[in-house]
Amino acid sequence: MHNGQTSIELIFPSILGYEVVARRVVATFADFVGFDQARIDDLKTAVGEACINAIEHGNQLQPDLPVYITSSYDGHRFAVDVSDTGTNPLAIIKEPKTIEEKLAGAASLRGMGMMLMAALADEFIVEPSAAPGNTVRLIWYQREVAHT
Repeated sequence: MHNGQTSIELIFPSILGYEVVARRVVATFADFVGFDQARIDDLKTAVGEACINAIEHGNQLQPDLPVYITSSYDGHRFAVDVSDTGTNPLAIIKEPKTIEEKLAGAASLRGMGMMLMAALADEFIVEPSAAPGNTVRLIWYQREVAHT
């Protein structure tokens, strides 16, 4: 396990498919610093959703608008910031409906990616970027592994 402060950065165009590369890079980094496979699987799903949101909604599939990912680990906290550079703010669900309500037609199916990210990460934050665009911040805390 790596215990020091470290980070990686990744920049890619707003083209669907690059989220797969981003998932692999961030998952490899999480594995390198000692996260268990179950947490890495959650991380991969949430990061993929955040990247797709950045590509489709924030940057509106404009390949010349980059998506930025910064992933950092401090020995306890693994954080991933996914930032688009578009001018379209991400719609934040004020009171998320349950997946059951959405599937039953009682609520819009839009926003399911946001619900998924919120469910998989220990912390989920969406905020405007310092520059034009949006940032989705996903945070996972290192869990102690019980040894038997």
